[in-house]
Amino acid sequence: MLSKLTRGNQVTIPKIIAERAGLKVGRDYVDIDYVGGVIYLKPVDIEERIPKEDLEKLRKKALKQENGDITLTAKDATDFLSRRAKKR
Repeated sequence: MLSKLTRGNQVTIPKIIAERAGLKVGRDYVDIDYVGGVIYLKPVDIEERIPKEDLEKLRKKALKQENGDITLTAKDATDFLSRRAKKR
């Protein structure tokens, strides 16, 4: 299949090829290599993890109320976000 290189050096992977390779938009990554005149795209799995200790620290800090924090009811927060979205 033929695909055109864009000005930003991007190439669209045809839908049928992406489906056959099991690629999902916004979720998957490919390793790209150039060997002997051939460009290779190889699907890869990337697992991003936060160390358990750091995640626990983040949870504790996120749930701890501190001076200067603003607290809202769910309704107030929803109203605020709705007004904010309308401005855009």
